[in-house]
Amino acid sequence: MTTKRIYREDPYETECVSEVVGIREKSGKDIIECSMSVFYPEGGGQPSDRGTVSVAGRLYEVTAAHDEGLEGPVWHYTDAPAGTFSLGDEVTLAIDWDQRFSNMQRHLGEHMLSGTFNTLFGGVNKGFHMGDDYVTIDIDLGGRMLTEEELDLAGQHVNEAIWADLPVTITWFDDYESSRVMPVRKEVPHDGRVSVVMVGDLPDPYDCIACCGTHPSSSGQVGLVSIYKCEPNKGMNRIFFDCGQKALERLNSDSRMLTEISRRYSCKTADIISRLDVEAENISNLKGRLSVLASYAAEKEKASILADINASDAPVYTYSSDLFSVDELLKLGFAAAAETCGKLLIMMQPEAKTCILISSGDQKCGKLVKENAQTYNGRGGGRDDNARALFTSEKDMKDFARALEEMVK
Repeated sequence: MTTKRIYREDPYETECVSEVVGIREKSGKDIIECSMSVFYPEGGGQPSDRGTVSVAGRLYEVTAAHDEGLEGPVWHYTDAPAGTFSLGDEVTLAIDWDQRFSNMQRHLGEHMLSGTFNTLFGGVNKGFHMGDDYVTIDIDLGGRMLTEEELDLAGQHVNEAIWADLPVTITWFDDYESSRVMPVRKEVPHDGRVSVVMVGDLPDPYDCIACCGTHPSSSGQVGLVSIYKCEPNKGMNRIFFDCGQKALERLNSDSRMLTEISRRYSCKTADIISRLDVEAENISNLKGRLSVLASYAAEKEKASILADINASDAPVYTYSSDLFSVDELLKLGFAAAAETCGKLLIMMQPEAKTCILISSGDQKCGKLVKENAQTYNGRGGGRDDNARALFTSEKDMKDFARALEEMVK
């Protein structure tokens, strides 16, 4: 059975009374097909509507809607327990209007921006995705990447067209051949009925494209298009942007963030980049100085370790320090082991609760960790010459080290 899709006749209609004509079940929840629906099913890059369905005074969520082809039934996924609905039930379907209108703004904004790239630069839209935080389109320019100036020009053009409040019309055709009378920028042959969305008037519309989504009746309702960035993607330009309320929310959030950054750096927003450049240079200089100091400290500590090792006949030397990271301890241990013979070095990093074993002789570090760490709530592994174990507590790590000291003679 075909569902009568009210959104095609009037995308501003938010509610309808309908009859349940099909029922499925998934994960213990009812999925219903209705004789008519205001819900747009996911498709063409546009998410499905969300909303509610009420039956006999009980209200349930409609979390998604999907169809079986453009002329097939629309199935409404509900949070109602399986068995809630019966064939013939009269239900009231209602969409979340804020979500629907946002999708309408974004979808028409996408058409207009894609049309702008096509008109200005000959770019062809090869991909469209409407996400939670932004919309993306993939514009193919034969491998050429757009410049910042071209992005700015496209943004200016599309917003001027939005503010001109151009009419938006949707025309249905019985088949693809009939639709070819329209000046679409991109032909998409397919079977069945075809709807063509036109922004502006014939014979020279601002944009014209085949699409089955929902759109506002005039471009002014899009509000604005804000282009965020452009990245290379498979030889194309992936444009990140948003439209209408979503774009406004993002711009307001970014503006507040810039204001806070400028306050923290005691500068004007226009000077933030130069201040960050200075900050990056300072950090780079500090990292260089820190590296020199770390090398100096490691050499001093290695000398101290070797002095302790040479003063003892014990086959195991245990060392603990929070001064060095785990990787730095490994490097320090290797440097010390290279100047000793036959010793097992146990290097502990208390903050990371990590124990490193380094052997310059016959002790098999990986085997020692594998056979003993688990006894002390540890895990790890490694090679014969070095291994590491991570523990849940500093006490467990120290107990593991003491056990190895007793074990290795």
